Amino acid sequence: MRIESHLYCIGSGAFGFDLSDPYDCNVYLFDAGEAGYIVFDSGTGLGIERILEICRQDGLVPQHIAHLFLTHAHSDHAGGAAHLRERLPGLTIYASAATARILSTGDELAVCLPQAKAAGMYPPTYVYRACPVDRMLQDGESLQIGRYTIQAIATPGHSHDHQCYLVCDHARRYLVSGDALFFGGKIILQNTYDCSVPDTLASLRRLAGYAFDALLAGHLNFSLHNGYRHVAAACAMMDKLRCPPSIL
Repeated sequence: MRIESHLYCIGSGAFGFDLSDPYDCNVYLFDAGEAGYIVFDSGTGLGIERILEICRQDGLVPQHIAHLFLTHAHSDHAGGAAHLRERLPGLTIYASAATARILSTGDELAVCLPQAKAAGMYPPTYVYRACPVDRMLQDGESLQIGRYTIQAIATPGHSHDHQCYLVCDHARRYLVSGDALFFGGKIILQNTYDCSVPDTLASLRRLAGYAFDALLAGHLNFSLHNGYRHVAAACAMMDKLRCPPSIL
């Protein structure tokens, strides 16, 4: 699904746009020209063939996917990394050190997969596959890929390893927020060991310190203009000593 001239949504589940497998998060692709395509998050892996087919339907060449950035290790965001690497041998995968530790061992307990299966959030037969991470990004680290500068922003709360990305070119600033911030200033709170309300709220305050035009969230809608209003709405709730509403 083409969003802008160089931006696509190539995957999304039932908690979004029903493009790929129902359990997938929103998967975004930036076309960086000769530097290849940059993808943010991978979905579960259950819809990987559908994601690649969506690329073809949008006139994209799947073999040009060269970079995969992961916001966190949860199955709906990182479970497809191993599947993509199998199909794209030259793929470079980026994540925080904490995400890399979980994903490289396929640690299902660390991503609360048994509890999530019991709650009906994934099929009982779903397997979280291990996948190595090529480059671990520190908080605040930036790198240049083609026309885009990508900065990692540590945002623990939804999970202890969560990391957002600020993606900038000469004209636009995009916040790839994963599960840290959603349309309308909403968040995700869930009964898992790695979800922290204080850390979630502190990360929202931190995101409010960055200017961005567009919000590319991990589920539900994205927002292409005045995206900053969504973090402003979350902070306005916190100013009243209230938590922003959870999408669960």
